[in-house]
Amino acid sequence: MSSTTTASAFSSSETEALERQAEVESEAPVNFAQIWNETHRKVGSGWIRQNGYKRICLQFPDDYLPHSNAICEDLKAALAQADASLVDVKVFILADTTYGSCCVDEIAAAHVEADSVIHFGNACRSKGTRLPVLYLYPVLPLKVSALLEQLMPLQTACAEREVCVYLDIGYQHLNEQQAAEEELGESKLQTRLKETLQPKELYIEMYPPPAEDQSAGSGAEKNEPKPDTERICIFVGADNQRFANLSLTAPAAQWHIFDGATNVLSAKNPLTAQYIRRRYYYIEKCKDAQTLGLIVATLTADGYLDIVARLQSMAKSRGIKTQLISVGRINPAKLANFLEIDCFVLIGCPFNNMYNSKEYYKPIVSVFEAEMALNPAWHMKYPEAYVTDFKQLLPEGRSFLAYDGDTMPAQDVSLVSGRMRGNAPNDIVEAATDAASTALATQAKMALMTTDTGLSFEDRTWQGLVPALGQTEPAKLQQGLSGIPIKYSHD
Repeated sequence: MSSTTTASAFSSSETEALERQAEVESEAPVNFAQIWNETHRKVGSGWIRQNGYKRICLQFPDDYLPHSNAICEDLKAALAQADASLVDVKVFILADTTYGSCCVDEIAAAHVEADSVIHFGNACRSKGTRLPVLYLYPVLPLKVSALLEQLMPLQTACAEREVCVYLDIGYQHLNEQQAAEEELGESKLQTRLKETLQPKELYIEMYPPPAEDQSAGSGAEKNEPKPDTERICIFVGADNQRFANLSLTAPAAQWHIFDGATNVLSAKNPLTAQYIRRRYYYIEKCKDAQTLGLIVATLTADGYLDIVARLQSMAKSRGIKTQLISVGRINPAKLANFLEIDCFVLIGCPFNNMYNSKEYYKPIVSVFEAEMALNPAWHMKYPEAYVTDFKQLLPEGRSFLAYDGDTMPAQDVSLVSGRMRGNAPNDIVEAATDAASTALATQAKMALMTTDTGLSFEDRTWQGLVPALGQTEPAKLQQGLSGIPIKYSHD
């Protein structure tokens, strides 16, 4: 491989920064009226006044940024109009996020000493640990008549079955209307859905669920009897990461998506054979790894330090080294710098757990997949549902299985390479390493080839800049560079 090809794998071209497109979700674009209306204005200003907040951060996803300044100015005007003493309230716009737009960026908010955050758009609603948060969702139009027309062919399949209709964030205002109407009886939406589908039972749920339901989870994760696996689920929203998360964690006989933007109903099977084969391949790669990279993609979600400690403990007992990494938003160029790591484990919110690592040089697995690879209690056990919330794998979670290293066989066979791999505890590995180093101490240098998949830090030819403080002459002042870093004007 030429040096040019090798370098391009770890760095970008000089024009890529100018040609790069913003990372936005592949959903229908929203306009100003959909993300900020009179209701949002009253709720946002009332929340600030009621709690006496003085420094508020407005967090927007990338596709909301063109409207961010107008929303900020209108919110400040609403505060000043309601109370003249609120003129001094500071409102900041978070135009970029440390990890993902669905997570509340308490790290960026701390840079301006904010005391609260108003979060717009897609939200995982992971329980924060530092700041109070108000979630404001868009209000997307939905043609109920078109929804009922598309659902009519499902009437035969829904008869005498449980049916659950999940409303995506853009359509949760329908549930708020329903709650108001239920004081007078059953809501019109629920009545019309029952007339169309004629199910045994009909449930309307919001996804992600409200804050009061976060401790219990969503759908199949509530502390209630398990939902009927023969039920039919309908997701009102786009085919996005929220649907992927929900459909994998909530068991159902059939899944359907009604896209409110196109008024099209389509069947969707999340657990396809191809998907299962790909994820189990990544699990086997995780078992083969000699070094695991634990990527911390959240610093605010409750319990992330506990799951880091658990993964480190399980890996150590199997003789696997771990490295803790925090690089913000991950991309192939960033992770390609860690040559010695065989597999990465992404520790993040539920919407970031199932990462498609096709473009990456090493596989990326979720916490649940790493648990299945490292914990012998999961071996030969088929999970009832996928787990995207890592808190469910901790001792108080519903999917917790205690780790017992004594049940791990000393050796097994890799299903990827077909070779034997050792699962010895760490103390046995260290003893074997000490014995091997003693036996080979008299051998000539470079007599043996290393079996490491990558170079360790000590073996690298370049280990970073050497400060050499006090050992160099002071540099003279000179004309600096002008232009942008990828192409200076005098080059």
